Amino acid sequence: MVELADVTSAIAASGEEQSGLTRERLRMAAVCMVGLALGASILPFCAVGAALGPMMLELGWGADHVSLAYALLMWAGALSIWPVGVLIDRYGARLVVTLGIAAMAGVSLMLPSVGHFWQCCVLVALLGVCGSSGLGYIRIVAGLFGRRRGLFMGLIAAESSILTLVMPIAMNRLVMDNGWRGAFMMIGAALLALAPLIYLGLADGRTRSWSARWSLPGAPPAEGRSTRELVRDRAFWTIVAAGLATTCGLTIFDTAIASRGGDPSIVLHAAPFTAAAFLAGAMPFGLALDRTPWPRQAAVAYLATAVIYVVWALAAPRFGGEPILIAGLAIRAFAYAAQLTMVYYVFSRYFGLKGFATALGMHAFIQSVFVGLGAPMIARSVSQMGDGKLMFPLGIVALVLAAVLYLLLPAYRYASVGERDGEEVPEVVPHARILPS
Repeated sequence: MVELADVTSAIAASGEEQSGLTRERLRMAAVCMVGLALGASILPFCAVGAALGPMMLELGWGADHVSLAYALLMWAGALSIWPVGVLIDRYGARLVVTLGIAAMAGVSLMLPSVGHFWQCCVLVALLGVCGSSGLGYIRIVAGLFGRRRGLFMGLIAAESSILTLVMPIAMNRLVMDNGWRGAFMMIGAALLALAPLIYLGLADGRTRSWSARWSLPGAPPAEGRSTRELVRDRAFWTIVAAGLATTCGLTIFDTAIASRGGDPSIVLHAAPFTAAAFLAGAMPFGLALDRTPWPRQAAVAYLATAVIYVVWALAAPRFGGEPILIAGLAIRAFAYAAQLTMVYYVFSRYFGLKGFATALGMHAFIQSVFVGLGAPMIARSVSQMGDGKLMFPLGIVALVLAAVLYLLLPAYRYASVGERDGEEVPEVVPHARILPS
């Protein structure tokens, strides 16, 4: 049996876009949204973060043990996302995401029985690996939608961003009410029940045969760059460099905002405003991406963010107080959501869907290594300069650099469609020259 997601992926990758938002595509997109919320990396990261404190108190571990366990979780997710992307492109996203949820359920059910620290480290690292399978949902949505791909990539980015605000609160509450052992048992049972529902939900709903719906699909044929072509493609490294510059700028802004003082609870007070900023930075930005054959909207977004931060930096020392800090967090949330949407979208338009998950996994791996090693060092060195006066200029320069890099990119190679008399027509876009392997 061939998945609907695989069929539409092949169509979208070849340049022949789908017309209309059919009920079947919307249903599968909704299944992907549920999977991203419960079967991707956000859930295990937040659950482990909420449970490590109570585990430390009950099992007599020190703070260094807790830090090591959480570091293993983060690094396992970072190191595995690239290989998981390769598996998605080779064997199909539906199979990988289902196995990821089932494995995450098994690990969660085993965690309440840990008695030694090494057992906890192994299981926590496995959770990080399983969470990387959530990359498959992005691959499926990219294949489901062509002309409206930016809108749905923005929807995914908005959901992921808002979940980073909501999920830690929900997991802390779950651990407080049920204990860390009970919390993991409940999470494991829920994921175990979710796995077959996700697998069936990502099958072609028009198929009446249950045996066909349960069959294992393969990866669909799709046009696009191979991994070897990808690493020799200047556009790929330009996008990676722009992403690193954006991450550097936003990390510096995090430190700069913290240097303004304020109670740590301000993050909770700012949650409604940052959630609104996530939506404002993702959904309209995704809509704009669908309407032009190049990513110049990114340059506009980052330049606007840099200008706003200039105004914010001048206003914060003068006015201070909680409102101005909340405004700074909201600005950062807007830029972060725009960055997520941009990366999801441009990879499919520049490199096709043949190796989409591999390309996105490579990018996520490089970003994770940078965030894990470089970003904290940059933030710390900047904070040691004194009162933080240089933080905002450095962050603004980083965002301007990201904007310039996006302006240097050529037109998309796998374009969205134009409209002619109400009909969707493929738009011919010349391919950039790739050196022979």
